[in-house]
Amino acid sequence: MDFEIKNIKKHEDERGYLLEILRSDEINENIQQIYFSTSKPGAVRGGHYHKKKVEWFFVVKGKAKLVLEDNDLKEKEELILSGDNPSIIKVPPNISHVIENIGDNEMHLIVISNEVFDPHDTDTFM
Repeated sequence: MDFEIKNIKKHEDERGYLLEILRSDEINENIQQIYFSTSKPGAVRGGHYHKKKVEWFFVVKGKAKLVLEDNDLKEKEELILSGDNPSIIKVPPNISHVIENIGDNEMHLIVISNEVFDPHDTDTFM
């Protein structure tokens, strides 16, 4: 299945830490939109795929299960994302994705996309 995982190094000192989530020298796409969401324990988001859009998922706080399925190959992969072990997942077109908060607290999620959301052409398919 065609997706990428990047573990993110924490740059930590007495003030706290800094994470370089995504760098332009690591990607081929142009970033067009960044959004943030929260999910209560047990909440599920997604359940769709895109034909053009590339998305990167990053859990800032909490714990999530990200389920990916290649629509052509019918391969399935389950990943655990956590604010305690930072990583970012690149999800290319034609990969169905579902993210569920599996922690006991609210989950904070950043999603980065190569396309601006257009309500008249959502590029979102079930």
